[in-house]
Amino acid sequence: MKYLLRINNRFFSVEVDDEDFFKYLEKNKQADFGNNEYTNEKDLLLAYIKKTSELYEKEKKMNQLLKKLELDLSKISV
Repeated sequence: MKYLLRINNRFFSVEVDDEDFFKYLEKNKQADFGNNEYTNEKDLLLAYIKKTSELYEKEKKMNQLLKKLELDLSKISV
């Protein structure tokens, strides 16, 4: 499947093999760029920063949960 993104009237095509990921990209395209058929560099940069921030926060939460899980497991005597 080809995922198309139009940036400043230039089309960029990316081959995506995973159908679920393709659907995820399409869904998030609207969330990131609105209903616009194309985007510009500024919007693309803002979307990148937003996604990176979300990933950072999720990674922090995962690490906190892992530490908590390790502490809880250490309380169990084997």
